[in-house]
Amino acid sequence: MESLTRKIFVELMFALARIPKFGFLLCMDVEIVKIRFWDTRVSHLTLRLPLFLCISVLVGFGLVSAQTERSTIVLGPIEGELEKKQIPLDLGDTPKTLVPIIAKVISIHGGLRLALPKSSRYTCAFGSTSNGGISVSISEGNPRRSVSSFTASEGSVEGSTMKACDLMVRKILGIPGFFSGKLCFLSNLSGKKEIFTGNAILSSAKPQTSYGKITFNPSWDNSGQGIFFTSNRRIFNNVYYLNLANRKVETIANYRGSNLRGVQNPRTAQVALVLSTSGNPEIWIAANPKERPKQLTRNKSNESGPTWSVDGRRLIVTSDSRGKPQLYEVSLSTGRLSRIPTNVSSHCTEASWNPVDPNRIAFTAAVSGGFQVCEYDFAARRSKILTQGNSHSMQPCWANDGRHLYITERSQSGNTRIMILDTKFPEAKPVPLHNSSFGSCSQVSFFYP
Repeated sequence: MESLTRKIFVELMFALARIPKFGFLLCMDVEIVKIRFWDTRVSHLTLRLPLFLCISVLVGFGLVSAQTERSTIVLGPIEGELEKKQIPLDLGDTPKTLVPIIAKVISIHGGLRLALPKSSRYTCAFGSTSNGGISVSISEGNPRRSVSSFTASEGSVEGSTMKACDLMVRKILGIPGFFSGKLCFLSNLSGKKEIFTGNAILSSAKPQTSYGKITFNPSWDNSGQGIFFTSNRRIFNNVYYLNLANRKVETIANYRGSNLRGVQNPRTAQVALVLSTSGNPEIWIAANPKERPKQLTRNKSNESGPTWSVDGRRLIVTSDSRGKPQLYEVSLSTGRLSRIPTNVSSHCTEASWNPVDPNRIAFTAAVSGGFQVCEYDFAARRSKILTQGNSHSMQPCWANDGRHLYITERSQSGNTRIMILDTKFPEAKPVPLHNSSFGSCSQVSFFYP
């Protein structure tokens, strides 16, 4: 009976604990001796139970408990399946000014989680150094012993903190971090969609355009110094390049018809363009942004959404050559399309090639009346759906670690926000990177220096 009572109360406590920033007291002849929270998770509680049957509030949950004698039950931390896979750490004597941004980094990564010192495996103490540098000392064991220490200096506290977090991830998990990367994306904060840039966790962002026109398809160049984008800033849709250093905007494609997109090869100066100058939208390749492009595909169908492999030798596009949009690999020598057998939906678009594992691509698919982000494995020749729910998920973009995906979530009301998904663990859910103060944001492009 004691185990039944324990289970009942644990379920009640966690049901209430899911309400953010909620403190509570149950009036049911049960004294709550201690409840501690870390974010919104119960980390420790002690319940003092009565001698007789206790129904009261539990009836509302369809639960009944009984206890034959007064006793004290101490419940320790209770972990979900995801938490069991995450490595717990605490931040030691890290200054309070640094804690919020580091806590956000840890919460969105998915492989780590914050814990109380007594239950953490590692202590990661961050500190400030001169010239905006950040020092980190990592210790483990009981008693603690130092296992690593390092300093990151990127010219600013924010940049150094992001770099230090990357190094922390490398030391603890043995994989690259992505926090030193940067994003470009669209936001309608001004009333029109404009291009913004921000750090990898969107703790800060700033606008880069203010045209008051239609602007879309932002994409980093392969040096991270500028952004390709499409806009009707000069009446018709043209492809432009914005140099972030000198603020100059160059016209890349302004041919007859629609100039829809420019995406640079990650290894060479080549740029894949989507142009309709020949009639329907086709893929064109320019040797560099200043060269006149050459037509690659010659079909009666519509091609869009080019994405390069990390080695720059392969290209995937979306085409409706079979009537509905599907993903195809296009030969860079002949322009021939080879359909990728995703076999998950009759509507597949917006491919993003994994930068670490060339066998994996993420894409958007129409599923059960909505849009969800999926992944296709060339080796296994099968797809899996990564997201679910009432909201639409689309526009996937891989981070440099090949583990995390930036996606756009669109609510039923049409508002959009940027999310990040840890694809390592099936239990992981997309985590929002910003609130409504950023406006409706979409179309992420990621660059890692």
